[in-house]
Amino acid sequence: MVKRLVIKIVVIAVVAIFVFSTGFWLGINFYSIKEFATQTNANSIFEVTSDITNDNKTSNAFSLKPLEETINLISQRALNEISKQELLVNAIEGVIGTLDDKYADYFTEEEYAQIMESYSGTMSGIGVVITLDDRDRVLIVKVIENTPADEVGLKEQDIITEVEGNPIQGLALEEIVSKIKGEEGTSVNITVKRPSEDKTFKVDITRQRFYVPNLFAEMLENDIGYVQYIGFQEGGAEKLEEEVDSLVENGAKGLILDLRNNLGGILDDAVGASDLFLDDGIVVIVKGRVGEELKTTTYRAKKGGYTEMPLVVLVNGFSASAAELLAGALQENGRATIVGEVSFGKGTVQTIQELSNGAGLKFTTAKYYLPSDRSIEGIGIKPDIEVELDMESEEDLQLEKAKEVINSMASD
Repeated sequence: MVKRLVIKIVVIAVVAIFVFSTGFWLGINFYSIKEFATQTNANSIFEVTSDITNDNKTSNAFSLKPLEETINLISQRALNEISKQELLVNAIEGVIGTLDDKYADYFTEEEYAQIMESYSGTMSGIGVVITLDDRDRVLIVKVIENTPADEVGLKEQDIITEVEGNPIQGLALEEIVSKIKGEEGTSVNITVKRPSEDKTFKVDITRQRFYVPNLFAEMLENDIGYVQYIGFQEGGAEKLEEEVDSLVENGAKGLILDLRNNLGGILDDAVGASDLFLDDGIVVIVKGRVGEELKTTTYRAKKGGYTEMPLVVLVNGFSASAAELLAGALQENGRATIVGEVSFGKGTVQTIQELSNGAGLKFTTAKYYLPSDRSIEGIGIKPDIEVELDMESEEDLQLEKAKEVINSMASD
């Protein structure tokens, strides 16, 4: 059985969009505090304002002034020299560390810019989707066709161990991505271990700019439409609708939606994709906090275009967050048969917010629940028909079962 991986993904184009680390980013929300930020004075390292004053030292009002004073004093007088910027980053990471949130992270300005670039659908890099496995190794889960990685022969299940001769195990996935991604036309040297052939090799790859597809579609035998949905990104549901339209026009009598190895993405895209196959009913319930109040948002399906077509959804232990939302919505609304293995089990939503200096924060802001008001956190989606993938078999047993189910539906 395929082992479940830590749900941190990045379309490295090096990819992440499918970021991606968004596991949620399931429904990454973009919100900038720049509109609230303004430089307090020329010497301040903070760019936030407050109507709070420190004239009264006994005041109980909250103020950032003590933190600023601490950073200024240490940077100027501590025996061990350290810059204000490094102290500030350490302070931010310390705050994040208090959240007990394994998905929380701080991104430098460069890392944040790369993440935002990934949502444009094009990027400069080598063309692989990576994640961290349960041994904290950097595993390639997808090689995008016609990219530099594909041209040099990298394969799924290859493990990247070094970048430019430096070991990368133990680093944050976003940091690894930033080391592999780069300007178009530049090169990067990576060390790759290929367990299937018991060999390790180095390869120089020239980065290129390319379109990062979020799906692949084809017609299988017996007029079965097949769509492999890689990740949920802006405009993804519209592309899915176009591909399904094309498959139907070419005679598809049923559809297999393959969400295996789909590590998540944008909430709105998952809701939009669900809408294509539902006429009504609840898609997902999101519960979070706004200020001091708890807020529940219920997403309901609008009238879809393909509500009668026989539909099978494939999932495995790599299917996570937004992929689980879609599979769970279709399953609980009685719209699709789920085939494969129990999914990852990620039921939280992260938000990424831009800071005034161009850096970014990611942290958990909500939980999502299936239409039955059930959380899949740590549980996953249980398939209607469980089929374990035999890694030693040349036949895709899960896909074959999906075909069998579609044929049975179509003949009823």
